[in-house]
Amino acid sequence: MIVILKLLFSLPLLIIHLLGCFLGMMMYFFDAKFRERVSKNIKEANIVSGKIETKNLIVKNSMHIGMALMETFTIWFASSKKIKKLVKKTINWDLIEQQKSKGRGIIFLTPHMGSFEITAQYYGIDHPIKVMFKPSKREWINNLMFYGRNKNHVSPVNIEMSGMKQILKSLKNGEAVGILPDQVPPEGHGAWSKFFNQRVYSMTLIEKLHKLTQAPIIFALGRRKKIGMGFEIELFSYEDEVTVQSIDQFIEKIVRTAPEQYLWNYRRYKLPKS
Repeated sequence: MIVILKLLFSLPLLIIHLLGCFLGMMMYFFDAKFRERVSKNIKEANIVSGKIETKNLIVKNSMHIGMALMETFTIWFASSKKIKKLVKKTINWDLIEQQKSKGRGIIFLTPHMGSFEITAQYYGIDHPIKVMFKPSKREWINNLMFYGRNKNHVSPVNIEMSGMKQILKSLKNGEAVGILPDQVPPEGHGAWSKFFNQRVYSMTLIEKLHKLTQAPIIFALGRRKKIGMGFEIELFSYEDEVTVQSIDQFIEKIVRTAPEQYLWNYRRYKLPKS
């Protein structure tokens, strides 16, 4: 299976993105739940005004979601050389050296937006980073995800299996960790806040890690360029108070820079599992 996937996703990024656009439109037309969730979340976010603008954003977003799904495998199976070629530009990359010179670890926060897989892989070419993940119920997906992410200096960490200890140790040793900050945590591991004027349950993990380690927080966005043209990674220094509400507000600010690239199909507004 791995060999077949490697061959398929070694195709040029242009073809992968075109296939992704097709996949996204198929989901939009034939998956009612997908279409309803994307439409509902975009409409309630009030990012754009007017029926035509909203419909255009919904359609664009469906294609970007398809591209995100397809390009994930390309990134997982890509060599370091190819990862470097896929990243056409970095913005504010000097933030990393500024923080590393202080001898502290870095908490990278990457929302479900653009190519959130490429940010850690690009950083991990030269620097160690542990990326947290919540395991799937399907073992084959976990195996594939671990295979794709566990390369160079990137180490996937299962948060449900002593992951917190590994993360803390890495930060205290001056290494980086990567977290998807807009995941919905289990009940008892989060707090309620607002995201695009809707009530959401957000993780308190980031607040706890920062308090324990004083590690600086940097937001990383792997923004997708034009179809097949690669990515640019933009870093945002986070200087605000570290609370779930302020972090959600900062994520909202980043989403507004390219709303078509946020995964609006992600169940951000679901209730936490007990």
